[in-house]
Amino acid sequence: MAALLPLLGSLPAEVMAASGSRPTQRILVLVKLAGGNDGLNTLVPYTDPLYQQYRPTIGIPKHQVLDIGQGYGMNPYLKVLQPWWEKGNMAWVQGVGYPNANLSHFRSIDIWETASDAGNYQDIGWLGSLLPGCKPGLHGIVIGDSSGPMSGKNCHTIAMESPQTFLSQIKLLEDMPQTNANPVLAHLANVHHQLYAAGEQLGTKLQRPTPLGVNFSTSEIGRDLEAVAKMILSGVDATVYMVTLDGFDTHTNQNNVQSNLLHHLGGALDSFAQAMQRGGRWNDVMLMTYSEFGRRVQENHGKGTDHGAASVQLVMGGKVRGGIYGDRPDLKQLDADGNLQHTVDFRKVYATVAQNWLRQKHPWGKFGTLPFV
Repeated sequence: MAALLPLLGSLPAEVMAASGSRPTQRILVLVKLAGGNDGLNTLVPYTDPLYQQYRPTIGIPKHQVLDIGQGYGMNPYLKVLQPWWEKGNMAWVQGVGYPNANLSHFRSIDIWETASDAGNYQDIGWLGSLLPGCKPGLHGIVIGDSSGPMSGKNCHTIAMESPQTFLSQIKLLEDMPQTNANPVLAHLANVHHQLYAAGEQLGTKLQRPTPLGVNFSTSEIGRDLEAVAKMILSGVDATVYMVTLDGFDTHTNQNNVQSNLLHHLGGALDSFAQAMQRGGRWNDVMLMTYSEFGRRVQENHGKGTDHGAASVQLVMGGKVRGGIYGDRPDLKQLDADGNLQHTVDFRKVYATVAQNWLRQKHPWGKFGTLPFV
């Protein structure tokens, strides 16, 4: 069973039963930009002369950026998202990071996904402690192999390669009667039963999926967000969905690599937003990107950038208050390693999501909130 699919937590059988009612709870969709996305070439401070000075080769030329005001422009490969910006359904949070930034991929993503301090270690994701308060039942669905921010024994999350793969694999299982013969066997029987029950719900909901009316790209991120859109519009009962776009560790040839990734990201986000709007759920959904860190301010000899610190986050949704949030990082005041110093602690973003979107109590009150929702 472990080879078929990781089940993180357990899912109460009663809430897995098929239901014809359409969920109306608010939904959060996380898009992880794995590898460390370069914020300076995503939300471009193109009017700052130091930007071109530090990046004479890989800096985005002024005539190519998509001006959005305040001296900023979006990367030209995100052009498809410009209408959503103009509608006020899209926000940027700049200078996001944390004190004493760790530049290891593995450690930094762990810090981001558990909302811990750089020197502390936790085994519960930042959503793992929030989602059980939202509702009983299925809390999250991950298209991927790691629960990340939804890890935790009380957070009921399924990780899958895709809904189609999950359903084809789950058909190999037959339901198993629960037993109290011994604790180990009882646990195995319970997990087996919950896998079966999850398959029953997804199979029922997706047997006749709601038509999206939108063409998604055939890129991996396009297919994954298409699957998320189908699950949301078909009434699958989950509060958080998570997908990953990998490849942002751009030590060399950054412009070509990042441009290609942002092109796929922009197209997938645009299609997803259109599908939610057509399906009447755009006001119920908020989408947010995150990455383990940004990149070094100065380009390297390989026409790329090395691991950095502060970066940007993109937020979209029908209830998102568009704009640029957070103080502008100062290119004149870099840290000892030549990295941007963060101006927004990432837990301030989490506090905003928890308090203003998921309406849950949270432990990050000292960081305050941002008015993007």
